[in-house]
Amino acid sequence: MVKSIKAQAILKLGIGLIMLISVLWGYSPIPFSNEYTFLSNAAECLIMIFSGIILLTRKKHIPTYIDLCMVIMSLIMLGISLTNISVFSFDGAFLFLHVINPVLLLLHWIFIVEKGKIRSPLYVLTVLIFPLAYITYLFIFGYITGDYIYPVFDVNALGVLHVAVFVSIVAVVFLALAFALYFIDRRTGRKSKK
Repeated sequence: MVKSIKAQAILKLGIGLIMLISVLWGYSPIPFSNEYTFLSNAAECLIMIFSGIILLTRKKHIPTYIDLCMVIMSLIMLGISLTNISVFSFDGAFLFLHVINPVLLLLHWIFIVEKGKIRSPLYVLTVLIFPLAYITYLFIFGYITGDYIYPVFDVNALGVLHVAVFVSIVAVVFLALAFALYFIDRRTGRKSKK
């Protein structure tokens, strides 16, 4: 684990800037999209930059469960993109958005995030907030426009049951990964205190 607060802050800022550049590069000339890739990478880069600044100026870490949420969102995106459940681009910036940025966040969690700070397993449930909010948005957007953004969420083409099963599986995978990382966090946190 990186021990120096200054080095941690600089690494957080560096990862945040790499993510920011890849988001702007991938979604220019108009840097906005309703795709999960854009929204999750944009949120994660802002959190990384903000947490790097806070760490550099105030010597305080953001709550660890936020880092846990970022890692889970990235791992799910990485898993979906590498298994071809949905069609993803790996050209240019999208290699960063779908593969490199998630790996950077995982490395951040492994080597920078202080372990053993998540006190309650209930915090693990926070990993569902962003994806469930996004899925709710997808269904409202799809109902209004007929465009569900991702084919795996198109209830008109696949049926409600198929999409509900897919969403349930994704939620279970999110929670399973979150609890696995939570228990790894607790275990490594205890070892580092000895």
